[in-house]
Amino acid sequence: MKNPIVVLGIGELGSVFSRAFLKNNYSVYPITRETDIDELTKSIDPELILVCTAEADLQSALKSIPDQWKDRVSMMQNELLPRDWEPYGFVNPTIISVWFEKKKGMDSKVLISSPAFGPKAQILSDSLALIDIPAHALNSEDELLFELILKNLYILTTNIAGLAIEKGANVDDLRNHHITLMRNVSADVLALQTQLTGRSFNSDKLEQGMIKAFEGDLEHGCMGRSAPARLERALQLAKESGVRVPALEDIASKYL
Repeated sequence: MKNPIVVLGIGELGSVFSRAFLKNNYSVYPITRETDIDELTKSIDPELILVCTAEADLQSALKSIPDQWKDRVSMMQNELLPRDWEPYGFVNPTIISVWFEKKKGMDSKVLISSPAFGPKAQILSDSLALIDIPAHALNSEDELLFELILKNLYILTTNIAGLAIEKGANVDDLRNHHITLMRNVSADVLALQTQLTGRSFNSDKLEQGMIKAFEGDLEHGCMGRSAPARLERALQLAKESGVRVPALEDIASKYL
């Protein structure tokens, strides 16, 4: 018998992962706001705990994970960086950068393969493969950090630039008709990510990766409903970190 898997947060993406785990013959225990986690720790010994909450709920979710489960935590949020999980003393957490979306009333839509790193990465990728979602395991923490920066660059650039261009614009419009705006916003985002990680990254390689993701779904809309909140969060982080983000500030002054 396989040990069960705990999924903390059963939203759209949490439901996708849960189905994948069930397909891979794992029992799945959901954690909702009504779940007594202390009671659950007394009754099961999970293989892993996948945190599937929204970005805004991540910190409270991570705080809720009991000590006896800290050696088997997995995460999948957007805007995720090591600084988000390092304060909690997790032992070798597994991180997956999710490149598929799931909205209410629609099937999962894949852009590119989702990379994962950590001791549970193979379980995640094998399980997702069973429901036709490509994923792959990475070889190092450096590779993971690059992938997290790439996903953050994609999400923040498209959402924030989307505030400044025509309603309903997609990523194909952004790269073909607003390339200067795209690069100005991505430069600010990368400057912020560099400060938050204390690492430098190859901007050309990141742009190539972002364009590859664009090509996975050229009709993907730029401005999601979270765009204003993402811009406000980025500006607050930039202020706290002392990073100049003129393109973001200009967009905020006009569209927030």
